[in-house]
Amino acid sequence: MKPRFLILLVLLTAVVAATAWRLVDPPAGPNASVSRIVSGPAPDFQLLDQNNRPVRLQGYISRFRVLLAFFDGQTGPDADPVMQSLKQFSTALRKNNIRILAVSTPLSPQLKPQTLSYPFPVLRDTIAGTPESCSCRWGVCCQPPAPNTAARITPALFLISQDGLVQLNGKLPAALPDPLPAISKLVQGD
Repeated sequence: MKPRFLILLVLLTAVVAATAWRLVDPPAGPNASVSRIVSGPAPDFQLLDQNNRPVRLQGYISRFRVLLAFFDGQTGPDADPVMQSLKQFSTALRKNNIRILAVSTPLSPQLKPQTLSYPFPVLRDTIAGTPESCSCRWGVCCQPPAPNTAARITPALFLISQDGLVQLNGKLPAALPDPLPAISKLVQGD
């Protein structure tokens, strides 16, 4: 046998033995389960802002990431800690190419002036409670308990990617689990 052939045979045997050993005894790695994150297109809407101008979500997609905040219209934006945080950090978020939209049910005349101090559109979902309303399509509308009462919105914060995608929980968009820490991370550029 030639020495070249013998070296090739020894190398081939070593590779086969190493492969068999790895198949029988795989390396120990972290046992963390990786859950699959499912994303889908963000439901589009067009609503009026605090200055009665129409604002459409689609106008922001492909240009910016969007933080979409829903708050309870019966208590107003100043009573919501997420809205206060968004107001405080709106300039920093804007520098990070993130735009903010806030949505509620129509506010009472006493609460309406609060929206004028917000540097981003505060939108009103006038048909909240109906299946085609923005709040129902985003999964944050509590149906009215009685026929003559208004629908209520559950406070929630969503992050929409620049591609117009949002994380899903089944068929509905999934809200960020911890909004205040998420805002802090986005301010830092994460």
